[in-house]
Amino acid sequence: MAHTLHALGLALALTVGACNLPAADKESDAAAQRLYTELRTGADLAADPALGAELKTPDAIAQLAEIRPHLPVGAPGKVTRRSWKYNVDTNGSWAELTHAYDYPNGTVIADSVLHKAPGQKSWQVVGFHVKVEPNAPGAAKPAAPIPVQKT
Repeated sequence: MAHTLHALGLALALTVGACNLPAADKESDAAAQRLYTELRTGADLAADPALGAELKTPDAIAQLAEIRPHLPVGAPGKVTRRSWKYNVDTNGSWAELTHAYDYPNGTVIADSVLHKAPGQKSWQVVGFHVKVEPNAPGAAKPAAPIPVQKT
């Protein structure tokens, strides 16, 4: 009983006290944030080794490129990890990460799905979705959602 209460207290303390959740896996977290930066800056996504084959098709690259005009200009002032979830199955490891990118006129919420196949050393981004939440009317247009794809 005491162990259960201790675990519950720790979970509650983390929930209430943590504004930015710690990453369970720093490599997957970095890959997810790198994709957002590449989208924001107009980098060549096809050259990104962490971008999974699912998102390197011409259609997927075109859909990802459509996000950039909807993003606020410049680098975000703050990046907050809002949630993460990790799973392991017979196909490897899966990560679902949500980051909030704060700008003066709004917040961009980016959901990333990453996969690491058995024996693979690095994470691959296999799904990505962005939502722009403006703080003020007319600050930004919502980006078209990109569906999360799992293989």
